[in-house]
Amino acid sequence: MSHQLNIFILSFGIVQCLLLTIWMLRNQTQKLSNIYFALFIIIVGLQLTFKVLSKIWMVNEVYIPYLISYKLPYLIGPLLFLFVTSRADESWRSRDLLHFIPFVFFTAIEFIGITVFDRYPMVHPYMQALFQITSLGIYSFLSLRRSNSLTKQLIAWLASAEFIIIVTLALMYVYYGQFPDVRLLFVVLTVLIYWISYKMISRSPVFFPVAPAMVTLPGRNVKYAHSSLKPEEADRIASGLQILMRDSKCYADPSLTIDALAGNLNTSRHHLSQVLNERLHKSYGDYISELRLEEACRRLSNPANLRYTIASIALDSGFNTVSSFNDAFKKRFQVTPSRYRDQALKAKSA
Repeated sequence: MSHQLNIFILSFGIVQCLLLTIWMLRNQTQKLSNIYFALFIIIVGLQLTFKVLSKIWMVNEVYIPYLISYKLPYLIGPLLFLFVTSRADESWRSRDLLHFIPFVFFTAIEFIGITVFDRYPMVHPYMQALFQITSLGIYSFLSLRRSNSLTKQLIAWLASAEFIIIVTLALMYVYYGQFPDVRLLFVVLTVLIYWISYKMISRSPVFFPVAPAMVTLPGRNVKYAHSSLKPEEADRIASGLQILMRDSKCYADPSLTIDALAGNLNTSRHHLSQVLNERLHKSYGDYISELRLEEACRRLSNPANLRYTIASIALDSGFNTVSSFNDAFKKRFQVTPSRYRDQALKAKSA
């Protein structure tokens, strides 16, 4: 009875994975990040599907897919990392495929083991679990570093659930049939999928970030009568710009260009410049430089960052060189970065 209930619960998770995947792929905003997250949902759906199917049937009829099912955790970390990074930069690069080398490598080892040496597994399940946990841990750490507070919670929950699955897979292989069905632990994936669905239905800022409207300066009457940019499109660009800068802090990327930023917002360079000029009364260079200076100020005034040099903070904030940072900082605040740090930390300790 408990086995049938477990299958019933996992089946509901599979159906929900399908619905979530369709929704993510149909969503018109942040297309590349949606694709990566949809791929993550697909992997979770496959993990659930392989645990609903009979193990004996899979071993006899679809052995290669069964083999691959134990390698799916190698895909989780890279997909989460690419999901986070693509929210800041929606451009695909061929080098992103390098993140999937561990999955291809270990799958190939097992395939060679079966076809050439008639042996499976080539890598002991506990050792494989160690490799998978290491991969998940590294990618989760990198993802958390590049996430905002809301996305960090999402990444932490997803990584924790997959950690449980990795351990479960190892135990299932080594101790299959020796104690109660550990497939029950796969229910955590169904719970995870429905939690994600709830976040989407409730329009959580993780998936539907809301930014306050940009404020124009008093006395400035913004008109688009002589431009192809409509007010509604200008509002979309302005709102999307604030969301992008707030959530991804892509201004900290020193290679960021106005063309890349415009591409992330699904608009043209000309329209982005127009919004910056007429809404914020700033050029692209001044706007990005201001955000980078604000980021540097936050880091300099944080006692937890005392171990970081001013040079490293400057580079992490998006400046190409320390000299350009020092010049811009002194021009904006009339003090050197080191003096600013001293004053800020003294004020906090007072």
